[in-house]
Amino acid sequence: MAPSHSTLLRHCLYTSDTTRWRHAPDEAILTTAGDYLYLTAIRYNVEPAGFQGLRHGTGDLKTGVVGHIAQIRRPISDLVKDYANGSTEEHGWTQTFQHDLPGAISKVSHAVTTQDGSNLLQFGVMYHVVENETTRHYVRIYYLRDGDDGVSPLFEYKDVRMPGTTWISAFSLEENGILFARDPDHYGFRMAHLPHDLTMAPHSEDAEEIVIHESVPGVSITEYNQPRHIENHHRGLCRVLSPVGDTYRVISLDIYKTENTYHYNMTLADNSTKDDGWHIIDHKHQASQVYSEDQIDYIGFADVSQFQQQQQQRWHVPQPLFSRSNNGRSIVFPYVHTMAVTLDYVDHRMNEKTNEFSEYYSWLNNDIPAPYDASIMGMSINQEGNLLAVWSDYNTIYIYKRGSANNTPSIPRRSPSLLDRIDQWLAIADMDDAEEESPDTKQTQQGHQVAPPPEWKLRMAITRTEGHLGLNPVSAIKFWNSTTKDGQRNYIFVALAGGGVNSYMIDQAEDFEDANFWTYLKRNWNMVTAMTMIIASFVYNEYRNHSV
Repeated sequence: MAPSHSTLLRHCLYTSDTTRWRHAPDEAILTTAGDYLYLTAIRYNVEPAGFQGLRHGTGDLKTGVVGHIAQIRRPISDLVKDYANGSTEEHGWTQTFQHDLPGAISKVSHAVTTQDGSNLLQFGVMYHVVENETTRHYVRIYYLRDGDDGVSPLFEYKDVRMPGTTWISAFSLEENGILFARDPDHYGFRMAHLPHDLTMAPHSEDAEEIVIHESVPGVSITEYNQPRHIENHHRGLCRVLSPVGDTYRVISLDIYKTENTYHYNMTLADNSTKDDGWHIIDHKHQASQVYSEDQIDYIGFADVSQFQQQQQQRWHVPQPLFSRSNNGRSIVFPYVHTMAVTLDYVDHRMNEKTNEFSEYYSWLNNDIPAPYDASIMGMSINQEGNLLAVWSDYNTIYIYKRGSANNTPSIPRRSPSLLDRIDQWLAIADMDDAEEESPDTKQTQQGHQVAPPPEWKLRMAITRTEGHLGLNPVSAIKFWNSTTKDGQRNYIFVALAGGGVNSYMIDQAEDFEDANFWTYLKRNWNMVTAMTMIIASFVYNEYRNHSV
C-alpha cells in the first residue's frame, strides 16, 4: 500500500533508558493490567552459574541450559504523564519476578483477549526437559490474579505437561486449551484441553504440574502437503472467531523454503459444519522466488568469485507471527517479507441466488512502504481491531488505522496538488480520505453486517532517529487507550531489545507543510548555503581565468 496524503510523523511522549538487561532477551512481552505496564524478558537458553560449558545440542532441543524469564513493571502514568495527569513524579521500574525453567525454551504464545475481560491467561512459554532417553514438553502458562492489596494484579503460573514425545513445532495458547502442531505428524494440528480451574489456587511454586494424557486431532495431512527439497520450514497457527461457542476454527500458516522458492500455505479449518470431523473452509497457496542480489566481483589473477558466491546470504524465512484482536475477530500476520495479511471475520454475507446468509472471512493484503530487502519483524493489533503497528528490520514502525480509529478530526490535512492528482489517477498513490467511496454497507433484519471491513490506512511512521529508537531493535509493541475528561487518547508502548520502553501518542500529528521549493530551502538551508558558496567560488575562478 502506498502511503496516503495524511501520513503523519512521530510524536514521542517518553523515552526511558535504553539498556536495562545485561543480555538482550530473545523475546519481550508488554502487558497492561490495572495501573501498570509489565515488561517481560525471555531468554531461551542460558547456561546456569557454575555449569558453563555443559551446553549440548545443535537444534532447539538442548541440555545443560535453562530458560530464563524476568519481569518488571512501572506505573502507566509515568509513560503518559505529559497528557494523563501532568505530573512530573516518576516511580521507576520494580521487579516482580525472576524465574529459571528446568529446560530450554523454544517458543512463546500470546493468549487472545476477550471483550468482557474474562480470560485471565496472558502468555505461554514452551520449554523442553531431557532426562536420560526421554524428552518431555511443557508449557508454562502465566495468568493474572488480584494482588494482596486488591489493586495491583499479580502474575502467577502453572506448568502443563504436553502429551507425547514428538517434537512440537508450533503452539497457540487459547482460552480453554492449547493448539499445537507436531513435526512430523499425520495431522496438521492437535488440541489439548485445559482444566477449568487452571487459574485457581494453589499458584506457581505451590501448584503441581498439570499432565495432559491425550489430545484431539485436527485436519489430516493430505497428499502433496509440502514441496520437495525443503531447506527450512516455519509453522504458525491460532484459533479464529466462530459464531458457535464450542466450535473450533483454526488458521494455520506453513512457510517452506526450497533452494529457489518460498511456498506459503494458509489453511482455514472448521470442525462444526459436519459431524464427521474437520473440514477445510479456505485454502490459499502462493510461491515467491528467492532472490539474491549480492554482487560478485571477478578478479582475473585471483579467482575469488566462487568463494564470494558461497558466502553470500539470502533472505531469511519470515516467521509466522500472529496478533489478534478481541475474541480473534481480526488476525494479522506477516507474509512475503513486506506484506501484511489481515483476516477479518464478518458476520454474514448474502448469497444473491438463494438470498441466504453465510459466514464470511475477509482477506486484506497490505504492503508496507519499506525498502525492497526489508522484512517484517513483528506486528501488533489493538483489541478493537482498528489500530495496527508493523515494524521492520530497518527499525521503522508503521502505524495503520481504519474504521472509527481513522476518523480523527485533529489530524491536519493538506489539499492534494496537481502531481498528487496525477498519482491518484495513475493508481500509484492513495486517494484522499474525503474522496474515497465508502463501502456499500448493508444490514439484514437481524442487524448483521454484509460489507467487508474497511482497509488499513497508513497514518504514522516512527523512524529510528525521529522516534528516538536508536540502534536497539524493536522487541514488542502494546496499544493502550486512556479515557480522560478531554476524551479518549490512544498510545503505543514500544519495548526495545536492550530493555528501554518508549511511549508515543498516535492521535496527534505535526502540521503538514506543502512540498515546494521554498520549504525545501527552509529545511535544508545549511546544505543550500554551502553548495551556493562552492558554486560561487567555481564561477569566480572560471571568470578570473577566462579574463586572463
